[in-house]
Amino acid sequence: MATSNGSNLPFFERPDLSPFLVHLTKNTVKTDKFTAYDNLLSMLGTGEIFGSTTASGFIKGKSPAVCFMDVPLSSLKYVLNEANTDPDRPRYEPFGIIVTKRRAYKDGCRPVIYLSDDELKVLGIPESELWRVVRLEAVDGTGINWVHEREWRYKGSFKLPSKPLAVLVRTSNEAVKLRDHIKREPEFFKAVPKSIIPLEILCQGLPYLGSK
Repeated sequence: MATSNGSNLPFFERPDLSPFLVHLTKNTVKTDKFTAYDNLLSMLGTGEIFGSTTASGFIKGKSPAVCFMDVPLSSLKYVLNEANTDPDRPRYEPFGIIVTKRRAYKDGCRPVIYLSDDELKVLGIPESELWRVVRLEAVDGTGINWVHEREWRYKGSFKLPSKPLAVLVRTSNEAVKLRDHIKREPEFFKAVPKSIIPLEILCQGLPYLGSK
């Protein structure tokens, strides 16, 4: 067996790392009446994840960007906690798309740069590259810190593969619902997932979200 060095460890030797990136969506009921499930359907229908902006997703600068997490799938249960998934003010909901890190990197997706506002001013990062920056002001639990999300971003809108590796839905019933929809209206979908994974199973339950 070939040996590995510190910069090229296989993922099975590093359970804290993942070969995948995850994009989680949420409802936009207050603006367009779309549920999180509707927004997932829209992504699969158009074959794109549209970039967020300063107003819709806390992206710095004028360039929109698509956000992903470099989080092991087994750790999504910590991201999809009760506070983050409040349907009235959701940060995320248990619906999303999984892409391979290799494909995303090849297309131009990169880890974000975590900087304080003061550091951002000192470094003089041009406005055209501000989409890469996420604010970091403390690491003691008292200030702004999103490092745990291990965020990656893609400038603009991200074109999905015609057969994405997997999509995530909340329940097994919603997995059946999506599979039936794909069979019923194949012409609607520009991106057809190879698999559909219920997060209630992957996360070993999401009791505060209920089920359908």
